[in-house]
Amino acid sequence: MKSNHKSLLFKVVVNVFATSLLIMLLLGYIIFSQISVVTNALEKDDLLEQARKIASYIEYDWKGSFTLDLPNRYRTYYDEDEDGTHQYAVMNTNGRILFKSDDFMEEQIQNTLKEGGKHYFNFQTEDGRNFTGLKYDYLFEGKIYPIFILEHEAEFTKLLSSLEDDFLTKVLIYGTPLLLLQGLLIILIFRETFMPIFKAAKDARNIKYDNLSYRLDEDNIHMELLPLIRSINNSLARLEKSAEQQKFFIANAAHELRTPISILKARISNLKDEKEVYALNEDLRNINRLIGQMLDISRLDLAEEAPKTEIDLNVIAHKACADMGPLFINSGKELSLEQRVKQQTIMGNEDILFRAILNLLENALKHTPTDTKVSVIIDDMKLTVRDHGKPIPEDYKDRIFERFEKTPDNTQTKGSGLGLAIVKKAAEIHGGSISVSPRKDGNDFILDFKTA
Repeated sequence: MKSNHKSLLFKVVVNVFATSLLIMLLLGYIIFSQISVVTNALEKDDLLEQARKIASYIEYDWKGSFTLDLPNRYRTYYDEDEDGTHQYAVMNTNGRILFKSDDFMEEQIQNTLKEGGKHYFNFQTEDGRNFTGLKYDYLFEGKIYPIFILEHEAEFTKLLSSLEDDFLTKVLIYGTPLLLLQGLLIILIFRETFMPIFKAAKDARNIKYDNLSYRLDEDNIHMELLPLIRSINNSLARLEKSAEQQKFFIANAAHELRTPISILKARISNLKDEKEVYALNEDLRNINRLIGQMLDISRLDLAEEAPKTEIDLNVIAHKACADMGPLFINSGKELSLEQRVKQQTIMGNEDILFRAILNLLENALKHTPTDTKVSVIIDDMKLTVRDHGKPIPEDYKDRIFERFEKTPDNTQTKGSGLGLAIVKKAAEIHGGSISVSPRKDGNDFILDFKTA
């Protein structure tokens, strides 16, 4: 079945990454849009710088004449420009041109002559070319000399395009790996941030019915998570108390029931109808078995510290088979014991282990058809009970070892559903495990003590 649970870490990382990407794109757009603003400012600065350079070469010669002595590099820049991309002119206060470049467009500046100080303007020629201009009033020897600088906008458009292309290239070259690095750092940072949650989830797996005293760590946890951890621990404390009360009640109830059952058994023995006596005694045996299992399960819940000694699996299995043998014979079924190794010793509690094997044999007796055999096989620190009952369904291979669990086709069979739970608890107390391996003609119930 597909899980509907989604990763909180994945969601946080994706949201932060998407937000970072959005901010980066927005920042890129703002920077990109500012390029034209910066370019226009650079354009004006360039025009002003040209005007000041030209002004710096205005002087009186030795004859007292007003002259403009431009260096050759500036003359080349203006006069040898065939397209008229760069133009200049110097006028007197009356509007007469004193000095100019060869292609200066005098008619285009007439509207700006009245403007004082520093004035920028734009115009378009008849052939569709766009120009940007500057009128700069230069004060020399107490007189104002307007200096005009004209630039074809294609130069600045080329500069702007170059800056834009360079910007986009740099964004792709540096932005992509930086974004990927940021994504990796986000994952690492949030994994570290979520580590206490992962640890708490891992620790929570140790909480089981037989280990309700376990508590989640409250000392090394973030303050935001502390209320949740404390709530879980408080719930565990209440659950532990309730479980202890339940165990106490079951144990007491089982003990209290035995006395009236003994009285009832004595009265049944005085009845004359043998068939009725047999049926009632059978019911009493089932009740006694249930009470015994209730006592067993309550004792096992408190048996973690039960005294342990060396136990030979061969001996304890032989004893259990000897006790159950007559019941198998009366039911028309065969019980065999196969000891493949002379001695299989483990450290454990003999009474608990004996009751576990009895429960496995009772389960096999109940589900194995008449005229078939149940085999007990001991080999390599394992005890296997092989029966010929219906194979356990795959999705019940673990569930049947839980309390009061039965397979769907076993709900009408007499039994409490506690027998295999007792076996599982006994195996855990001994550091072992219980499992079932279905076959075509039955099941193998395996008590494994390899890790014991």
